[in-house]
Formats: sequence, structure tokens, C-alpha cells
Amino acid sequence: MNDNTTNAATTYTLPQQAEALIKLAEKIIEQHGNSGPQSPVKPHLIADLNSRVSPARARHEQGLRYARMAEDAFAERDELLGKIPGRKSELDVRNLVEMVVELVKEHYPDSVQKWGFE
Repeated sequence: MNDNTTNAATTYTLPQQAEALIKLAEKIIEQHGNSGPQSPVKPHLIADLNSRVSPARARHEQGLRYARMAEDAFAERDELLGKIPGRKSELDVRNLVEMVVELVKEHYPDSVQKWGFE
């Protein structure tokens, strides 16, 4: 039977990024809940999905917090070392170490390796 209608297949792409995949799964869980008994998805599938997505969301948020903490720690480290863009200080750790190198070379030229210099 040819009735000249086309049954176009719906195409979709699953997200590759973790956060986008988590959001999609959360949306599916939400839609299942909103659909109630009319949902075409079996409750055990949603339960399995939820049991994986909820802790994945928590770990994702934890990872984001750790990433922010790492960025903050590195920025603080750089500030302590004197590595602030656009600012040059004689008290930068690099400058202080260079001063020590010169003093050690001047007073102990044969034992600079003991001081950690190569």
C-alpha cells in the first residue's frame, strides 16, 4: 500500500559530555514522573537510571568544587611565589633564590650542589 506519506525517522544524538548526559537522564526521569502511569518507560529502568545518575550528579558537582579549589590553590601559590601578571617585585621567590645563588657561589663555590643548585 502506497499512500504517499513518509514516516521520517526521528534522529537524535546522545551527548558525549558527562554533564550533558546527566542533564538528559535527569530530564528523562523528570518526564517519566510527570507522565505517571502513561509513561512508556518501565519503572525499573527509571529506578536503575536514577540509581546511577544521582550519585553521578553528586560526583560531578564534587569534581567541579575540587576544580575550583585547585584553580584557587594554584592562583594563591603563584601569588606567594610572586608570579602575578604585570607585577614585578624584588621580593619574588625567583629573585630571592637568584640572590641566594649569587651569595652561595661567592662564598662556597665548591659546594653549590649541597645547596640544591646544579
